[in-house]
Amino acid sequence: MTAAARNLYGVFPIYKPSGCSSSSILKKIKSNLGTDKIAHSGALSSYSEGIMVLGIGKAIKYVPTIRGHNRMYLIRGMLGVATNTFDACGDYSRVSPYKHVTEDAMREALNECYVGKIEQIPPILPSYRFLQRSKLFETRLVPREPCQVTISSIDIVEFEPPSFQLHIHSVGRVYTPTLINDLGEILDSAAHLTHLCRVSQGDFGFKEALHHYDWNEETVQNNLYLPSNDPELNKPSK
Repeated sequence: MTAAARNLYGVFPIYKPSGCSSSSILKKIKSNLGTDKIAHSGALSSYSEGIMVLGIGKAIKYVPTIRGHNRMYLIRGMLGVATNTFDACGDYSRVSPYKHVTEDAMREALNECYVGKIEQIPPILPSYRFLQRSKLFETRLVPREPCQVTISSIDIVEFEPPSFQLHIHSVGRVYTPTLINDLGEILDSAAHLTHLCRVSQGDFGFKEALHHYDWNEETVQNNLYLPSNDPELNKPSK
């Protein structure tokens, strides 16, 4: 590790592509920068893409705060089929008619049931999916407790049954697979999440995000951010 790497201090956004886990990306960046002092402010599943904000060095202390910042998601769902994991990675658990579902009915259900403060039960985590198929499932699966989330607005971007797309603006995390699964039930049908893109988190979007070819010491050092009132560092000059 170079002296510069040891002194890296700040937060920086990256773009996570689909097809790889958040933990594998974090491991790669730690290796590239030669430090283990990196944490993320919210993982994305392997099939998801979008913005992840990382803290490095002592700026890891800002990660919990960033988790509560506003987020915007673009998600795709499919009517007619529910899965045991609420997303496309699971097995079919229910098949239901969907042709009776209209765009107006979906919009009404979204605004009445999801905008504001709501309670959600987190979907089954990938590690638990493996345990479901093993003898350890009965003894090691931890119950999923309801948690409160806040959704500012939901807009229907596209409605072409059985597929649909939504824009979700939230304060902090939203369990989108749970939202889509429950939406299907509210509409007397079934549904599951097929894709998710986190478009922004806090002040960071695609414009600021570093892609895989920028995950190196020099580029990260030149793209570090901290709140303007932080006494140790402002965004450094390039």
